[in-house]
Amino acid sequence: MNFTKRSLTLLLVLVLIVSFIPTVTFEVGAADFSYTYDGKYIYNWGERGESATFLSPNAITFYEKWGTYSELSALSGGTSTSTAPTSTLYKELKSIMTSAHTYINSYADNKNLACYTDCQNGGGKISSFYSGKGIGPDWDSNEWNREHTWPNSKGLEGSDENDIMMIRPTAISENSTRGNTAYGKSSGYYNPNSESNGQYDLRGDVARIFLYVYVRWGNTGNAWGSGGVMESIDVLIEWMTEDPVDTWELGRNDSVQSITGTRNVFVDYPELGFLLFGREIPDNYTSPSGEGGNKCDHNNFDSGVVVKPTCTANGYTLYTCQTAGCGYSYKANTVLSEGHSYVSGTCSVCGAAEPAAPVKPTYVSTPEVDVAYRLGLFSTEKGCEYFFNGNMSGYYGATDTAITNGIDVFVESVSGGYRLYFNNGSKQYINLVYTGTHYNFTFSTTASSTFTWDSAKATFATTLNGKTCYIGTYGTYVTMGVLTSDKYNATDYVAHLYVTDGSGTGGGNTGGDNTDTPTSCEHNYSAVVTAPGCTTGGYTTYTCSKCGDSYTGNNTAATGHSYSGGVCISCGAAKPQGGTSETTAEIGFDSTANRTVFNANQQVWVANGITITNDKAASNNDVADFSNPARFYAGSNLTIEFEGMTKLVIDCTGLDSKYVSSWLNVPAGATATNNGGIITIVFNEPTNSITYTSLAKQSRAYSITAYAEVTVPESCEHTSTVVVGATPATCTSDGHTGITKCADCGEVIDAGSPIRGGKHSMGDWFVSTPATCGTAGEEKRECANCDHFETREIPAGEHVFADWRAINAATCTEDGLERRDCDGCTHYETRPIAAVGHTDENNDGVCDTCGVSITTDDGNDNTALVVIIIVAASVGGVSLAAVIFFILKKRFFQSAK
Repeated sequence: MNFTKRSLTLLLVLVLIVSFIPTVTFEVGAADFSYTYDGKYIYNWGERGESATFLSPNAITFYEKWGTYSELSALSGGTSTSTAPTSTLYKELKSIMTSAHTYINSYADNKNLACYTDCQNGGGKISSFYSGKGIGPDWDSNEWNREHTWPNSKGLEGSDENDIMMIRPTAISENSTRGNTAYGKSSGYYNPNSESNGQYDLRGDVARIFLYVYVRWGNTGNAWGSGGVMESIDVLIEWMTEDPVDTWELGRNDSVQSITGTRNVFVDYPELGFLLFGREIPDNYTSPSGEGGNKCDHNNFDSGVVVKPTCTANGYTLYTCQTAGCGYSYKANTVLSEGHSYVSGTCSVCGAAEPAAPVKPTYVSTPEVDVAYRLGLFSTEKGCEYFFNGNMSGYYGATDTAITNGIDVFVESVSGGYRLYFNNGSKQYINLVYTGTHYNFTFSTTASSTFTWDSAKATFATTLNGKTCYIGTYGTYVTMGVLTSDKYNATDYVAHLYVTDGSGTGGGNTGGDNTDTPTSCEHNYSAVVTAPGCTTGGYTTYTCSKCGDSYTGNNTAATGHSYSGGVCISCGAAKPQGGTSETTAEIGFDSTANRTVFNANQQVWVANGITITNDKAASNNDVADFSNPARFYAGSNLTIEFEGMTKLVIDCTGLDSKYVSSWLNVPAGATATNNGGIITIVFNEPTNSITYTSLAKQSRAYSITAYAEVTVPESCEHTSTVVVGATPATCTSDGHTGITKCADCGEVIDAGSPIRGGKHSMGDWFVSTPATCGTAGEEKRECANCDHFETREIPAGEHVFADWRAINAATCTEDGLERRDCDGCTHYETRPIAAVGHTDENNDGVCDTCGVSITTDDGNDNTALVVIIIVAASVGGVSLAAVIFFILKKRFFQSAK
């Protein structure tokens, strides 16, 4: 019995183990997820655009301490911009992100921390926030900026303006384009996708960064509308919905946490952004938490597939979720590429040929006329050469590190020396000029500089203001300007003429690759549209992806206000009621977007009805190139035009008084005052223009705002209305009821409301393919508004059988067969009929049925019974078993009766 009990016990244990096998899962944890860590901080491990559908190990640990999703989502949010900041959810999230924030970084820190937060796995370049362009990774003020995604001017005033969670690295041009414009989708707002031309979706990213500053730093007073940071709650929710969290955001959250201690809760739990404003979380919403409808917990990862590093590619371990229908995977345990190991010109690992040493650009020892050169200089500080590309960068000539991006520069022989020129649509001479305050590097269709050749330095020189001047730079600068003899300190900083095919006659400076003979750029322009606002015009900026050449065009007029209830629904301006009202229009000089004409003799700026014309006139200098603030040289003429002007305000804040004084010399019929660099000019009568003839001194300005009086109609009865912008909702997108406007005065009577779409209107299920006894069928239902449909299976039915019927009758010694048929199909089943055996009721040894003899020769019945007895016993701890067979004659039982 002990043996039996033990055997049964073991069998039961085995059965239980087997029954549990299908439900055993393995959760990925910190041991499987290897961060790239340099002993100081964690590097961003994510990929742009790759959906984040799991929480990283550091995130899981963070919320185990500070609050799980179920705990936080149970708290109540608000329903508006006024109630959200007072809600329980807002207060708790602010407390968490503040309490966890153990290190407050400085603004300077951001120069050196972006290589962790925005540079994947510690390799390659920083990814510029808006465009994805590779920059850095070392700090270079001439290459990239620290972009305040929440602008300084929108309420930042302390540690919040330095927070690395909010500051993102961007190329300088992107930072300039965005400025401090509020994010949004309407006219006059900034679309963060514009810089990458739709390659990356940044809308959700900026929405979640916005929420971080809004809650962590409590910056609620400067949040909404065109004067704030985000257009509206509706846009915020829409952007978070359409652009879910990607692993780049999640990886950056891990990196920032390793630096500051805190995380952006809205990246890990984006659902809380919806709940904060009382909005519904979208169905099937993809998020790291998995709480918004992405129901795979990703807790069933395989053990990982190891991909070894190669000479040129990093290695990693690829983990894949094994849950049926998921397929999500991620890379971890990064191993850096090993690099080539060349032996006799061939890599001993991969067989790649060792590349030939690059042909270095060389500069000439003697110039020749009508030969295409590149103008370049070598910077010891930067360790490479820079080549003039035919553009301006502020006061200076812009450069590029690739000689192929330089522009052809030619030498012209004239009496007394040489002139230098290039062709940028027209012949442009390179001139060095002295204005009385500055030495400037300029372009003009007219030559004003005659150079001599300095053979010792292999460069050109000219004389200005009693000083020998070269084309060059100094210190850490890489742009080309005037290098005076008193600043000249090394041959590395003067510009040389470089040959473009490697066949120069001297110099031998180190520099970049030069394997191709460059040609003039075949421009490939991309367009970025800046939409017009209520009072500001729109325009399109065209930029060449090859050489960076840029210009603006397609200027569009301001849209004007759309009033509802006395307030503009676009910008919030109050609608004047009756009589006269003062209207304003501004033209800014922070970029060349508003400059429509520029040459040596004239520049014209146009925006929002304002036209500013600057003619060279009696000036000794060509008109000034772009600079912020704008410059208008002494001796030039300046005309400002705007219909019905009553007042002009010129912003000269912070400028030296010598650049401001000329603005006060207004003609008769106007008076001018200066209040801290703000020049106000008031006209005795409305006028359409003011002209400064031969400016006494150079004048500068950041912007000019014109004021005019307009007659405002009395209040309207709105007896006639019209609906505009109505769009029906569809199965895949929302619609809108349209805006109801007064047909007489244009005021918005009803701003309308969105019509919720995005869901199919499904009809009832109907049978499209009937099920049969053995084959599954199909049901179908269709959307009433589009061609979308859904199907589901109808299980196959069970067979309905008739009664069994014999096909072959059983005999004494052979089995028979019977069959039953399905009433609904051709299916049937069979089963045997057991042989009936012999019968001998007369005991005469002959079967009563078939007549066969069933006795042996001795007359005894030979039918036998076999009896098997199994005996089990335990003797002395040893289990014994025996099998005993008994064969008994039937006669035995008969005789025993």
